[in-house]
Amino acid sequence: MNVKLRVLSAGALFFIGQVAFAQTTTRRDTANREKQIEEVVVTGYRTKKTDEITQAQSVVGGEELKQQSNTLSLTNMLQGKAPGVFVQTLSGQPGSAGSITIRGFSNFSNTGALVVIDGQYSSFAQLNALNPSDVESQVILKDAAATAQYGSRAAAGVIVVTTKRGTKGKTNYSFESRFGTSWKVPDKEMNFQMMDAGQKLAWENAIAPLVGNTPYTDAEVASLTAFNHNWEKDILRNSREESYFFTASGGTDKSLFYYSLGYDSNSGIIQSLNALKRYSARFNFENQLSDKIRVGINASLQYQQTQNQRDLNNGQNPFNFMYSANAYEPVFLQDGSYNPTTVGFPVLEALQRNTSSNSNLRLNGNMFGEYKFTDWLKFRSSFYNTFAQLKGKSILQPGSYLDTILGLNGQVSQSNNDLYYLTANQRLDFDKKFGKHSVTATAFFEYNREDSNTMSATGRNYRTPGLDILSNMVTPYLVSGSRVQTRRTSLALLADYNYDLRYLVSASIRRDGSSRFGLDNQFGVFWSASAAWNIAKESFIDIPDLKAFKLRASYGIAGNDAPLPDYVNQPYVSFGLYGPGATTVVPTTVGNKELQWEKVKITNLGVDFNYLNRFRGSVEYFINKRSDFLQAIPNATVQGSYTVYDNAGELENKGLEVDLSADVLRTQDWTFQLRGNYSNIKNKILALRAGETSRNIGNYNKLEVGEMPYYFRMVRSAGVNPQNGEALYYTNRTTANAGETFYDLPGGRATNVYSTTDIQDIKDKSPYPKYFGGFGATFTYKNFSIIADFTYKFGGYAVNNEALNRLDPSQYNTNKSTDATNYWRNPGDTNVLPAPNPDGIWMTDYFLQKTDYIRFRSLNVGYTFDKNFLGESIPLSSIRIYAQAQNLFLWTKFQGDPEVAVGSGEGNTDVPGSYTLYTYPTQKTVTFGVELQF
Repeated sequence: MNVKLRVLSAGALFFIGQVAFAQTTTRRDTANREKQIEEVVVTGYRTKKTDEITQAQSVVGGEELKQQSNTLSLTNMLQGKAPGVFVQTLSGQPGSAGSITIRGFSNFSNTGALVVIDGQYSSFAQLNALNPSDVESQVILKDAAATAQYGSRAAAGVIVVTTKRGTKGKTNYSFESRFGTSWKVPDKEMNFQMMDAGQKLAWENAIAPLVGNTPYTDAEVASLTAFNHNWEKDILRNSREESYFFTASGGTDKSLFYYSLGYDSNSGIIQSLNALKRYSARFNFENQLSDKIRVGINASLQYQQTQNQRDLNNGQNPFNFMYSANAYEPVFLQDGSYNPTTVGFPVLEALQRNTSSNSNLRLNGNMFGEYKFTDWLKFRSSFYNTFAQLKGKSILQPGSYLDTILGLNGQVSQSNNDLYYLTANQRLDFDKKFGKHSVTATAFFEYNREDSNTMSATGRNYRTPGLDILSNMVTPYLVSGSRVQTRRTSLALLADYNYDLRYLVSASIRRDGSSRFGLDNQFGVFWSASAAWNIAKESFIDIPDLKAFKLRASYGIAGNDAPLPDYVNQPYVSFGLYGPGATTVVPTTVGNKELQWEKVKITNLGVDFNYLNRFRGSVEYFINKRSDFLQAIPNATVQGSYTVYDNAGELENKGLEVDLSADVLRTQDWTFQLRGNYSNIKNKILALRAGETSRNIGNYNKLEVGEMPYYFRMVRSAGVNPQNGEALYYTNRTTANAGETFYDLPGGRATNVYSTTDIQDIKDKSPYPKYFGGFGATFTYKNFSIIADFTYKFGGYAVNNEALNRLDPSQYNTNKSTDATNYWRNPGDTNVLPAPNPDGIWMTDYFLQKTDYIRFRSLNVGYTFDKNFLGESIPLSSIRIYAQAQNLFLWTKFQGDPEVAVGSGEGNTDVPGSYTLYTYPTQKTVTFGVELQF
């Protein structure tokens, strides 16, 4: 299907124009603080000096990214770096993406911020495929003055990434190499410890009469204890990390160039798997052909390979197996085969014989031309092209344990997804000064297309052992494919005026069309207006050292079409069978041509200050009113049900952001800088679908009008009866059932019988923290430097399924934490677990734990040998050696990792960070590196 916008006619597109993303020079280097007031910052389609900015944004420079491992994804590198930007790691696997929420919960479809890389609309997958060493800056746009310029796709915020470019001067070469290792954060640091063989056998024997099991004999205990080992050491290892990066850059008055080559590898911490390999290359070139004409090209390549573990809530997951298998169960059976243990699956064999891998190739080719009519009027045209080929392959080798169970004689599954993105922009720039008056304006027409072609196939029954290709499969099992096309057009005008850098006014208006909407609602208008007053420049302020004191205000509207699948705007009906094994055909999806844009109305008030170029900061207060959420809404039918996408729901976000830094000490030889940011954001649902006041999400969460999103709903624990060891649960019921006893406790009525009818709303607890941020310090003495950064969050909660599994006596055969021995034994016992019984421990809010933490995120210690030390005989301008570490320490009361909480990543569609289920853990990393400049 090829959906066209009415605004497009044959031959109407003349692709001239470019989105100008000039190189930012924003760094947080102490050495450049004196120049900060003159820095140039990317503000979206435009670049401005710091004192010209009227919008809310945060800049994370390339030097900050270098303090972290190169195999960490760029999304995770943002954690704690910018106020209002909440990053959840979710998985510790090298290169894995984090979850980013800008200024609070943004929609019911979990769609994230818009990513723009060097002018090209991109995805988080494309962002995380970038080599971090190639990135000059990441700019997070937050208020209407910043985001409305992107119109229909900016409702959840915008991340603008600018890669490095050449600068005028002689050719500079650099080479950087680093080597490191990482290991899982110890359990003890996460507030629990697993039992060894002797402890587990003693626990099993102690509770055997209570749960109906037969205890081990002394001889059996002695025999099994002899097998004692740590499954973590059998399944995991210390990773190997290496990185190489080479650049050459320079230029003249007529041309600028930048080249880079990079390679990064991280084996990961799981035996038999190589977690990540990444190859990258980049070439940027700009040439001034004449006084009026300038052209340029920006080309890059990224190729990435990953090997993946299963992320399920069963023994196929190595982390689930590692915590479930008992320390007295050996790795191998007597016949030499891998032991499936009481978990029922030999995960070490599966890591070798049931493999899953991905390879991703991405090519970017951007080119532009610029014609300068006068010193104040120019025209630019460009094409931004991205091609990506994403391949996946899963192998189930014949004769493996899982294959024997399934009886397939082996299976091979392969998938392929070809993506092509094109953005063409034609642009006119006006920039002129009239005395103390300055006026700039940009008008552009933009066309964007996204094409996706997918195909997947599965074959079974190997013809020739060892040949893992589809053509070697005797039995074709499944083939599927799809083609999706999206088209968007935009007309926009951006304008700025300032008087003597004291009074500043900015405005933008953009009209977007999207093929994802019906013909009657294809177009939306998005706009913003902002103003700023730099009081420090007024004559009545006689404070020479006050470099800036700027008051800012903005208001505008941005949109969103991301939650909407392509083609659901068409008047169609799709059909499926009703019920398993049924033959009755019922409608499953109905198109809706009346769909409209999601919208957010953004109000922002801010103040920036700079005193002595040593004490800097900003404070922001914002209110976002979100409406017309795009949602898949089920509708009842006589048989089965069908789904239709519609606009429904309203939400309010409001909050406070603070970003501060201070050069406490600054002399010729010594510097000491402190910095920190703080965010406090409140989310409130104003409306759901028509006639709906609440909605249950997954097993534990709920949406309700007037409340925070995704608060928890669970049976509430009333503790343990100290007289008999029974677990108690709060209830709102007034009539007890047979065999049930009610107790009147200070917290309310309680029962000794667990029932899902007693599930209650816990409206003051949700996965989203009440406040979060980061802080750090930089110390330098001459050429020696120490840089330390911390991250934190407080006020959020997660359901700790892993903690339940580590304590539950009904899961008798799996390993337990040492805390499981703290159960009720005698009348009067308090602060204990319930007395063991065959039903075990039920899931209640006892396992709804605070995810508060402070993490020592990174430490970098380095020394630079400059030309004064090296002398003229050595062809090097400097050598920097350094050591860096990540995730050095964690302060938390959560029993586990409080930020890795994806909750069984395969197929997980619930709320990010709301529960834990054995995903790839966070690691401590130590890296040593050297950087050569010549």
